[in-house]
Amino acid sequence: MSAKAGDQPRPSTAQIISPGQSTPSYPDGGYFTVKSAPVTINATKDQILTVLLRLSAYHTWNSFIPRVTDIVHPSEATPGSGEAPRDPDLAVVGSSFTFHVRIFSSLPFIKFPAKETITTISKTESVYMVSWHTADSGAERVHVITEGVDGYGTCKYETWDTFQKSFGSVITRFILGPALKGGFDEWSADLKKAVEGHNW
Repeated sequence: MSAKAGDQPRPSTAQIISPGQSTPSYPDGGYFTVKSAPVTINATKDQILTVLLRLSAYHTWNSFIPRVTDIVHPSEATPGSGEAPRDPDLAVVGSSFTFHVRIFSSLPFIKFPAKETITTISKTESVYMVSWHTADSGAERVHVITEGVDGYGTCKYETWDTFQKSFGSVITRFILGPALKGGFDEWSADLKKAVEGHNW
């Protein structure tokens, strides 16, 4: 399905990169990548990570993903002895869910479902990373949070989605590419606003 003739792409600072950038599941990259421009968020890495993993609250801040359904967490995701209780609302590796993606800003009633599974959650002193995989399209989305140049309390956030080559991904790149770039910019701006405004 394509946009109406009057549907204009969102102004975008995101870019399409070909060949695609590497991800945890696809270290050799892929056919192409949609990558947002980095944004500075006045928050800690843990605060940003919490918003990204609290899938049930996306409708409160994410205009690109206004609905998330079918959230299922693996049953083994329980803390061991001596560990702090796990927040049951936060996704873990193996959590699955369906994003309802609003591709076209001027057609908000049209949403595309995408079934995702969390593949990576990693935390080091300087870098946090989350990734999830879309099995149907062979795409993997990556989020990287690094300590900002100003030190504690300011972070840089970047995100990209790498697609493996298929008939569907060729259509996605050339037909939906501009809309996806705008959506990625919108996602980053919404995340910054939500985290800094504690709107989650």
